[in-house]
Amino acid sequence: MAGEAILAYVPDLMFSVQLREAAVKQGCTIAFVDNPADFSDRLPLVLPALVILDLASVGANVDAVVRASKQGGSRTVAFGPHVQKELLAGAERAGCDAVYPNSKFKMDTEAIIAQWLAAK
Repeated sequence: MAGEAILAYVPDLMFSVQLREAAVKQGCTIAFVDNPADFSDRLPLVLPALVILDLASVGANVDAVVRASKQGGSRTVAFGPHVQKELLAGAERAGCDAVYPNSKFKMDTEAIIAQWLAAK
């Protein structure tokens, strides 16, 4: 929804361009972080409607990151390598609203962002 914020734990600079373009098309602002401390610092400042997690970067911190996101009222979606099934399952167990393989998320970024911004 227009005017809402997204916080992306996505250090991949190439993919951040795609995410930024998708956010702009939705009329949203987007902030990027690349480590747990930066995420913790930025979460209460950004107050995101949606948190996007690159599981390859979040890794073992997924439980804490998802818990903090949910406490702040954010919807949380994650993506990761399809071959790392336990990583994807761990994100689901942690409470992500949706978990996508990299290929699906990258192919449908704009639609996924629109869907989860509209979710209540």
